[in-house]
Amino acid sequence: MKFYIFSLFFVSSLFSMEEGPVLYNSCKFCHGIKAEKTYVDLVPAIKDMDINTLSIRLKEYKKGTIDIYGYGPIMKQQMKNIPDDKISILVNYIKNL
Repeated sequence: MKFYIFSLFFVSSLFSMEEGPVLYNSCKFCHGIKAEKTYVDLVPAIKDMDINTLSIRLKEYKKGTIDIYGYGPIMKQQMKNIPDDKISILVNYIKNL
């Protein structure tokens, strides 16, 4: 019985893990662990962007329709791994870092 309860707890904890850190994992190399870095003295810290601007830009980078700082192709490549319905989770995670 104890094994069953422990197993149930373990499995449920796997499914309740927060998605934000997983979605942000590849972003931290350029934007910093807390989204605080100014990338190559050009791209401002994404933590300082308002939530709507950040959301719109990530969606546009994913589509390949913007290239504000000359890193559009890189951002498009990074965003292709983020499902559309998870962008809001990523944005909220960044804003709460």
